[in-house]
Amino acid sequence: MQAQLFLNKQPVLNSNQALYGYHLSLELVNDVDPSTVDWESVMKVFCKEIEEQDGMSALTAKKPIFYRTPIEVLSVDWLPKVEDLSKLTVEVDLSVLKNKSALESLKEIIKTGAKVSLLGYENSDAYKKLLSIAKVVKLDAKSVSAEEAKTIVSALKLQNVATIISGIETEEQFADYAKSGASYYQGYFFTNPIISGEKELSGNKLAMLKLLAEVNEPDVEFDRIVATVGSDVGLTHKLLSAINHPSNNIPQVIETLKDAVNFMGLKRLKFWVNMMMLSEVTDVPKELLTTALIRAKFMEVLAEKQGKTGDTDRYFMTGMFSTLNAFLKASMVDIVDQLPLSKEVKEALVDHSGDMGKALFVVRSLEQGNADMVGSGIDIMMVSSAYMSANSWAYKTMAGLEAA
Repeated sequence: MQAQLFLNKQPVLNSNQALYGYHLSLELVNDVDPSTVDWESVMKVFCKEIEEQDGMSALTAKKPIFYRTPIEVLSVDWLPKVEDLSKLTVEVDLSVLKNKSALESLKEIIKTGAKVSLLGYENSDAYKKLLSIAKVVKLDAKSVSAEEAKTIVSALKLQNVATIISGIETEEQFADYAKSGASYYQGYFFTNPIISGEKELSGNKLAMLKLLAEVNEPDVEFDRIVATVGSDVGLTHKLLSAINHPSNNIPQVIETLKDAVNFMGLKRLKFWVNMMMLSEVTDVPKELLTTALIRAKFMEVLAEKQGKTGDTDRYFMTGMFSTLNAFLKASMVDIVDQLPLSKEVKEALVDHSGDMGKALFVVRSLEQGNADMVGSGIDIMMVSSAYMSANSWAYKTMAGLEAA
């Protein structure tokens, strides 16, 4: 069986839930024995695919990278192609000490300016030896409790070693581990919010939900969207600025909402309005909108690759709205009841049922680093290609938004 590499990506946030960087890991799929792999051939194919998706910068928005790779390709030659290697931190564990070739490669990697992160924590001479060259230690929430993390983080601070806690899956878990004082936290915990016990949404979020419902009415007319959005001068200005960003490659300046719909059509205008409204939510990490965009585009691309061209818009909307519970701090059941969505979209959002629900389950599995959960009926490399394509598109889209 041909060896294939799968790229997993997770955001790394600071204690204020602001994006610091990304964790990237390369994993073999299909249970291939690493000793039988033609690694040079596999890496050439993988690197070519990255370049076809606009390179590493499109995957990571030029943020710092924490990089985990099979020990067989731990070398300077196969480091991610980034402009500044000082922004790259290579993750290793104690097994590197037993591999002379990998250890020599690690020394060469350090000479490039890249840093080293050590996985796990233990009180042993071997660990202390490797810690002497590490700038960062990563702890896994699955094996270290919040109380244990607090003790370890304190000890490492005395040695000027930063810490990352990975495996953070919910906001409640983040709140517990944040007490440790760790430098960074890895995971999609911000997509699994602590839901308020209040029955009603706050005034501004209720207003946003009503606006989303109005804009996304299946038969909504352009004049109604113009009246709704145009009444907010700030939102209109930001929307037009984002649409006119160079990354969108629009050959003419869009000066009014009427120009926008005439040029790009009602469907694309509705997307931009949805995105601008979500970007106005201030009490969530900005990475949440990036996640929504990646999910939306991934599901659209996956639908296309599976021949479901007539359903791509619904797949896109399902991905886009799959984070509304986190934006609004409310249960998805309560949210979908107030939106004009089809039964299939609602069921996909609430319990991942139906084809769209399965696609949403796939992308959420990828976020969690669970490539094995994708399912035997889907080509993992097709999924990987769709995911990288979605990341590249989301990066360009966010660039337009942030410039607005």
